[in-house]
Amino acid sequence: MQQDNQKKIRRLTSEYMEKQVQMEEQRLRRQKGLVRRLSVFAVVFLIILGAGGSVLYQQHVSIQKQQETNESLEKELVVMEKEASQLEQEIKWLNDPEYIAELARRDYFLTQDGEILFQLPRQSTEDN
Repeated sequence: MQQDNQKKIRRLTSEYMEKQVQMEEQRLRRQKGLVRRLSVFAVVFLIILGAGGSVLYQQHVSIQKQQETNESLEKELVVMEKEASQLEQEIKWLNDPEYIAELARRDYFLTQDGEILFQLPRQSTEDN
């Protein structure tokens, strides 16, 4: 009985039906193409994003190292400026004859005419 019913059912093969099938196939192909294109664009975008992120990170690390170097050099500059000002002051003192005479008396035990040099024993820092 079922076979008889199946024989009675015929497919309609009209132009309209063929066009609808072709349009559906074309739509599916376009959708697959769209998915492929979007996949490729997504992969390319992720690669570019990763490369850009890597470059930014490397630049950040480089800038941080340069800032640390800059800070240490600035500290060193401050120390050197203090030392330079001390050396300039010492140059001024060395141009003063009284200061030179005081250094000669203290370091080389020199005296002026008529002076007597008394050398006192140094006190030890340790208690005996």
